Amino acid sequence: MRAIAGVFALTFLIAFGLPATQATAADRKITDFYGSYTGQSISLKGEGLSARDLSVRIKPNKQGFNITWNTVTHKKGGKAVRKSYSIDFSQSPRKNIWGSAVRRDAFGNMRPINPLNQGDPFVWATLKGDTLTVYALIIAEGGGYELQTYARTLTADGMRLNFTRLRDGEQLKAITGVLTKNK
Repeated sequence: MRAIAGVFALTFLIAFGLPATQATAADRKITDFYGSYTGQSISLKGEGLSARDLSVRIKPNKQGFNITWNTVTHKKGGKAVRKSYSIDFSQSPRKNIWGSAVRRDAFGNMRPINPLNQGDPFVWATLKGDTLTVYALIIAEGGGYELQTYARTLTADGMRLNFTRLRDGEQLKAITGVLTKNK
């Protein structure tokens, strides 16, 4: 009888009386990531990686959100190589998974790229806890694959970036960066 009374009391408290708790990482929303961030890559000695300046902007758009990121790689001799990417994402039917829309169709609507076309990546984003991850899958000429992963984890003053590049399961590159949120 005590067990039944205990279950009833617990059920009552859950339904009517427990105070709301603070939001946890599991409760993160894409809006928590909105903003502009700047920083640098961190590389370990002996890895042969050049220093990189990093910037990321995440903002809302009509379909969902947009991520724009820039990487400036500083080569020996003072040469700088800049790469920029901007991708719109829209909510998929599955919670916390967004599909990319990176090409306009004949009607001006953004559409995903076909990964079976030569060199076109299939891109999607997921949100889990404090981390927003963007995946880019490229099907290689011979049928193998390359997977690039950009995991952006919120921190107290900005975000941490963990980038990996795999080809057919072999890690080719890993870069970590620390970015501060701009005011």
